[in-house]
Amino acid sequence: MPWRNGGGITTELIVAPGEPFLYRVSIADVARDGPFSCFDGYDRHIVLLSGAGMTLDCGGHGRIDLAAPFEPRSFSGDWKVHGTLLGGPVRDFNLIVDRARASSALGVRRLEGPDRISCEPQTVCIVHVIEGALADADEGDTLVADAAFDLVPRGAARVAIARVVLHRS
Repeated sequence: MPWRNGGGITTELIVAPGEPFLYRVSIADVARDGPFSCFDGYDRHIVLLSGAGMTLDCGGHGRIDLAAPFEPRSFSGDWKVHGTLLGGPVRDFNLIVDRARASSALGVRRLEGPDRISCEPQTVCIVHVIEGALADADEGDTLVADAAFDLVPRGAARVAIARVVLHRS
């Protein structure tokens, strides 16, 4: 979906049902400098996938350097954030989670052999294949699980692993 400000597009990979949504996983193609959308009440995680990177100016909360690929960063969706590209368009991976209903984390792993992903009770584990392929997923595919599972790369692979831990009601 194109952004209202014309600065890029977002491809939603997964949106947990409900209004407002519990979590959303997406990839953004950022074409120019500009403000980020506000997501009041949400925690945001972002990781650079390609491009020279960008700096996120978070006002009184400081700046976030998003220049190194595959290094996740986090910030509050309540903050007013302005992104400045460092050298042309970028592509990034995003996790946005309603902090009143869940906590979250995002990591990136390079796999050269099988790896077991633990997924505790009340947790949703989301794996996005950034590079390479897995036995049951190609590059660009996204897997979702609520129990432990194995990642078996075909050759080497790089994956983003998001965890959404649901708060008990």
